[in-house]
This record gives sequence, structure tokens and C-alpha cells, in this order.
Amino acid sequence: MSKPNKFRRIGSLAEFYHAASIPWVATFTLNKRYLHPDYNLTWWKRLRLVFRLWRNTRRIETGTSYKAQAAIAAKLFEIPRAVPGVVVECGCWKGGSTTNLSIISKIAGRSLIVYDSFEGLPDAEEGDRHAKPEAKGLYSGSLETVTSNVRKYGELDICEFRKGWFDQTLQHHAEPIALICADVDFQASLHDVVVSLWPHLFDQGYFFIDEYMLLDYCGLFWSESFWSKYFNCGPPGLVGSGSGVGVGQYYLGPFDWQVDPTSIAFTRKDYSGHWNYDRN
Repeated sequence: MSKPNKFRRIGSLAEFYHAASIPWVATFTLNKRYLHPDYNLTWWKRLRLVFRLWRNTRRIETGTSYKAQAAIAAKLFEIPRAVPGVVVECGCWKGGSTTNLSIISKIAGRSLIVYDSFEGLPDAEEGDRHAKPEAKGLYSGSLETVTSNVRKYGELDICEFRKGWFDQTLQHHAEPIALICADVDFQASLHDVVVSLWPHLFDQGYFFIDEYMLLDYCGLFWSESFWSKYFNCGPPGLVGSGSGVGVGQYYLGPFDWQVDPTSIAFTRKDYSGHWNYDRN
């Protein structure tokens, strides 16, 4: 869930750790052996990219670390340029992650489509375990704020912003998708994102979520009943469920914002989280 990072104090030990990690992120997270040669990403290009991602997370308040954004970049850069598809972000707050996704998308030669209400969180729906009535309007960033940040620090020319509540806008999405980033906080919102956008994701396309710490939230990607009902298939599973993928963070749980749990979790459309082994 998008919360301010309590460790982003200049001069703190954690801040030094994050800054000192930049060369390692460029080397190991963006490991060239896994990146498609279409992008010609030399080590210096990767280093400049990672530095730019880190610097922007210090300029714009965001709930996603630059290391998580580098992990997203690594997966996007696995996909050949010839594969059609846009990058989609659902939930952008003040545009911190949007700014960095715009940079990554431009390198990949893809458009970035951003869905957000630009009015904060929606009304809580009954039965949503992570939605509270008092949360309505939290994490609000106006469209003007977001576009201003992207214009200053990112690549506004490849962005398209689609304003509105997810249950009203996502159903009209038509473009093929290469990668999705969802930071939507509520279970009902995640439901809308998956049901509406999953059919547009290409077969080796990636789906990232920020709420990897909440096991019931991750549970959607392991739910056989959900995937059978909406897509007539087994669940894809979710890499990083509960702990996030290994990007050099130090979150051990349980859920507590006094630590720095800013990793990411992901799945791919052709993955399977369905256990079907039977020795008999």
C-alpha cells in the first residue's frame, strides 16, 4: 500500500545504504544477460538509469522504492521491442512511480497509460477487508500535480492519463499490454484491475503489485475459484508473496511501517500457481 517511506531522511544510515546500492542495482537487478539486446543497455546506461530512478524518489514522495522500480524495468526490458503493448499504471498518488515508469517506458519504446481517480481512495465497499470509510480521499494527487512532476523529472510525451474510478474506466481499456503496475490499496480495486486488464496482457506480460505484504491480498493470485470463475484457468501465483522479491530490502514482517518494506511482487500471464502433481 502506498505509504510515505519513513526512512527517507537525508543523512540517515538507511539513506546511505540506498544510495550506496545504486551500482549494485545497476549490475545485478538489471543484469544484462537477462535483458533483450534490442535495448543495448550498457552498464553505464543502466547506472545512469538507476541513479535517475533513485534521485526521483527523493524529489517526489512515493511508496515504491527505486529498487522495486528497477526490478520492474528489468522485466520490461526482457520483452522484445517487436512485441506490441503499452505499460499500464493503476494508482499513481503524486506521480513518483509514474515519473520513473515514464522513463523506463520511453527506453522500452512504449507508451505509459495511467489510470487514477486523482481524488484519492474511493468509498469503502462492504466485505473489503482493507477498505475503511475514513480512508476515502487518502493518497490524493491532482492530475496537475502528477503531470507537473512527470514533466519536470520524467518523460511526459509518452504518457496518457485516464481519470476516473477503476470500476468505470478500466472496462473500456482496449490496447494490448506488455506490463501492469497496480498500487491500488483496496481489494475491490485490485479485483477491478485484474478482471478488466488481465485479458489485454500478452502471454509473457508481467503484472506487478505493491501490496505484497498482505497475504490475503496476494491470495487473489493463488485463488483457484477466482481464476476459474473469471478466466476459466488456474491461478498464476505471485512471486514475492508476503516478503517481496529480492531487491536488497530488509523487511521481515509482520506488517509495520516502522520498517522499509518497499519491494514488489509480480506474476506473468503464462505462470502457474496451480498444484496439480499427483503421485497416484
